[in-house]
Amino acid sequence: MCKNFFPNRALFWSFWANIVFTFGMIGYLLMDGLDYMRPNALNDSLPSIIYVVLAAMFVIDSTLQIFSIYKTNRSTPRYFAMVLSCIFDKVGSDTYFLGALFSATAFTSSNTVWVFYTVGVCGFVIGAAINMLVRGPNALYFWANNLNLLGSLLYLLAIFITVAPVTHIIAIVGDVVYLTDAILYTICWFSDRKQAISQGEQTLLVNK
Repeated sequence: MCKNFFPNRALFWSFWANIVFTFGMIGYLLMDGLDYMRPNALNDSLPSIIYVVLAAMFVIDSTLQIFSIYKTNRSTPRYFAMVLSCIFDKVGSDTYFLGALFSATAFTSSNTVWVFYTVGVCGFVIGAAINMLVRGPNALYFWANNLNLLGSLLYLLAIFITVAPVTHIIAIVGDVVYLTDAILYTICWFSDRKQAISQGEQTLLVNK
């Protein structure tokens, strides 16, 4: 770990969590946009495989968040809210991944896939809502946390709406919101890094 760039391990893991989150949302935006504009552009099985890979990136992201929280000082503001948020995010990510995997393999019914997707997104919503309970240190965190909750709610809405064009549009808007959110959290990370370097202590206020 390069101490010049990563003052502590919490910042190290949260940096990669933000990077994975950002690239994952770029992937979702591209795939959902392509699926909306040219639904038959790819082979039937290829989009499902890509969505499994993208869902796996959520799993990696939530795991890196847990590593980050494990290395975070317990006296850090928002610590216990971040722990609960990470737990629900982890459960949501794993369940959402299973839904994508079951959808790709077609070994289970569509109702089972829907249940896994719904439980996964509900995990995202609860995690984001818990993260809203304690205010962040600056306005960037305020907007990042709000967009994180908005993105998860849009995903949840897309699951319950059965009209395909409307569902696609809501999902794409959710992707844009989540991508903006990921960029804001990355900016917040550099703010945390600057603070940790200037104070010379293990401080971290991270993540979704």
